[in-house]
Amino acid sequence: MERDAYFAYEKREHGICILRCYSSSGSVVIPEELDGCAVTEVNAYAFATEMEDEPINSGDLPCICGDKLEELYLPQTIQRLGRYIFYNCLQFRKLSCYSNLAYMGAGAFTGCENLSWLDMHCLDGNSCLRELLQDLKQKVTVEFYGAQGEVFCRLVYPEFFEEAVENTPARIISTQTHGMGIQYRNAFRNTQVIFEEYDRLFMTGKYNVDLITAMEIALARLRFPYNLDISESARAEYVNWLREHLQETVWFLIDQEKSEELRWLAESFVDTPTQMEMLLEEAKQSGQPQIVSLMMDIKYRRFPVKRKKFCL
Repeated sequence: MERDAYFAYEKREHGICILRCYSSSGSVVIPEELDGCAVTEVNAYAFATEMEDEPINSGDLPCICGDKLEELYLPQTIQRLGRYIFYNCLQFRKLSCYSNLAYMGAGAFTGCENLSWLDMHCLDGNSCLRELLQDLKQKVTVEFYGAQGEVFCRLVYPEFFEEAVENTPARIISTQTHGMGIQYRNAFRNTQVIFEEYDRLFMTGKYNVDLITAMEIALARLRFPYNLDISESARAEYVNWLREHLQETVWFLIDQEKSEELRWLAESFVDTPTQMEMLLEEAKQSGQPQIVSLMMDIKYRRFPVKRKKFCL
């Protein structure tokens, strides 16, 4: 039987180090063990198009590097990621890892502008999340998983960008950071997310991010309201903002075919027949039968038509 993935690796003092991955798919799953030893490290430039000392490909599958890498799933045993590991992986969109990742080399995400989703499996102790986010300037959605593999939280981190500014008289180049994204990435203490601070940023800066990003932040916090009960004012802020922009939110979710978010909106957020009718009409305008069917089912279940009674 043909293998759908295999790895070039070497044994080191603390476990197996992955050198290259070969697969029939751009979605790569790193195993916990190889040759009876824990896989603890992924080497420098492992997914870059070019690397020094290229290992021999012992099979027929292509090397997953550069544009070929789309998703990567790391096991709990991984402790180290080498420098420039994802250099210019332009199609890399999703990374799944555990929070106990201890070391990430310089320039790991250089050229990964499309990496927009992180699955973070949370373990006790220090978390690597802030370190990962600091290297990703684009908008990133983080989904948090508990010990049983359940999603308990989702946070959206807006983009930010850095600008080199020259002080001409002093001939000094300084870096200025722009965008709410850096403030959201600083809402940490001792490597852990400070949810009160994260939510406070929306209350004070919701008009400093684009409309779609604000939608995604509000939807994520209300759909997965982990620690949102700490502040009723924060919850009210998200609810009021989403109600003010309900139609635009529906347009966006339909356009992106986000059926689960639409289901949540119709089942848990919409609270009047008029709002439900608006959702249904927008679904009909989209020409997507599956979304129309979903909205109709929810409408008739939540807001059933009362039958008229006739007396003779």
